[in-house]
Amino acid sequence: MSSAGIFTSLVGAFTFPFLICMCWGKLVDKYGPMGGWIAAGFIVGTMWTINHALPGVGISTTQTVVNNLIVQGNNAPWVDMAWAAGTGVYVNSLYNGGKAGKSLPTLIAVILGGIFGGIVLGVIGK
Repeated sequence: MSSAGIFTSLVGAFTFPFLICMCWGKLVDKYGPMGGWIAAGFIVGTMWTINHALPGVGISTTQTVVNNLIVQGNNAPWVDMAWAAGTGVYVNSLYNGGKAGKSLPTLIAVILGGIFGGIVLGVIGK
């Protein structure tokens, strides 16, 4: 992957959890449960569009034109927005005084759920 691809992937992966941490709670505080739905639609929808499907954004190479911030493909690692959001929100929580030990049961459950989901998808996906 080129240095431009690394840079745009990092920008796209950083911006998503940043917006979640900065906006989601404020929208819920102001509008209640409807604020959560508004945040889900605008933050997730907008960032998915910018990261994966916005024409004219991203990098160009001589072989292919990539129209997204998060680079995916044969010469790039697989990066999903859920990884970026989960990692970013987790690190933000630790930075703001959260306890890593208290989160371990949830973290283990998330990892096991991901493994189980991957196995199920691998068995019935092809």
